[in-house]
Amino acid sequence: MSHDPTVPRALPEDPRQDQLKRRRHSSIKRYVVALVLLALLVLAGMVAAIALGSTDQPLSQVIEALGNRQAVDAGGGTQADRIIWRVRLPRAFLSVFVGLNLAVAGVLLQGVMRNPLASPGIIGVMAGAALFATLAMLVLPAGGLPGAPRELHVPVMAFLGAMLAAAVVFALSWQPGSGTSPTRMILAGVAVTAMVGAVQNFLSAYFADRIGGVLIWLAGSLSTRGWSELGMIWPFSLAGLALAMSLARPLNLMQMGEDSARSLGVHVQRTRLLAVFAAALLTASAVCVAGIVGFVGLVVPHIVRTALCTNHRWLIPASALAGAALVGWADVAARQLGEMPVGVLTAAIGGPYFVFLLYKTKLI
Repeated sequence: MSHDPTVPRALPEDPRQDQLKRRRHSSIKRYVVALVLLALLVLAGMVAAIALGSTDQPLSQVIEALGNRQAVDAGGGTQADRIIWRVRLPRAFLSVFVGLNLAVAGVLLQGVMRNPLASPGIIGVMAGAALFATLAMLVLPAGGLPGAPRELHVPVMAFLGAMLAAAVVFALSWQPGSGTSPTRMILAGVAVTAMVGAVQNFLSAYFADRIGGVLIWLAGSLSTRGWSELGMIWPFSLAGLALAMSLARPLNLMQMGEDSARSLGVHVQRTRLLAVFAAALLTASAVCVAGIVGFVGLVVPHIVRTALCTNHRWLIPASALAGAALVGWADVAARQLGEMPVGVLTAAIGGPYFVFLLYKTKLI
């Protein structure tokens, strides 16, 4: 049978295209499986955080207590119900949001600066939060902040200090005509952190008789935190995560170099500004409720990038879940060790890995 010339012949499929499709489907399947496993790890950590403590609760009692919210709100319920609803449940959610915020902030900074050693502390956010929290605890205890509840004085001041420090770093690194650069931002961050640290050390020495509470806060802890602190962090967490996901494509393109990204339509300076703003917002809201929880923003993104992928569309949510799991389980372990600050455990995990990373990248 002769072929009708008016009907186009079907072109043979390119075997290379077929192979690329199979690889892509395989990669997507692997990413989805990784996200599911990380989500399960976060959920398991929350269950452990609710069930374990000074008095362990069986899983059946935890499930029963979770259905007794109305009784607890009305002032009733058992003691176990009140402990779970007023202490353990908000603390479990807080650990998730703190880990999520710090990990996503680390992803953004490492991506926009194209430096695997970048972390939230590099833009002065943690130093600014520490200074203003110290001011709140040592200078403002008598009067506090007008119009703010007493228990929120320290978180509000820490948040203001963190955002102010980030703004100063960005302003110092800005040059008319050329904008900012990763190198200038890092140098400005180091300078601001040093100056802020000097002021904080002066305050610590001047108010040496009242420094105990400051040291506990600086170590990073979720002890005594509740629903009011949770209300402070979750809106910023969701907003920062949404902004981070919107920057996934330009961050991917910037990994090829700023000139290549510009040729593909990326506004580099705007992307850098938005990424730094989102990182500062996420870090500030985490630090203001938990104190200084170090190394999460450095270690988690690097591990996820090495083990999973470099595509920010998957890297951001995977790092968010991994950070939530790390801080959640670290807080569970901290409680089992007699309410040790969670920042101590994350530093014990992140410090050795940071040294390993330095050797791996041949920086030392």
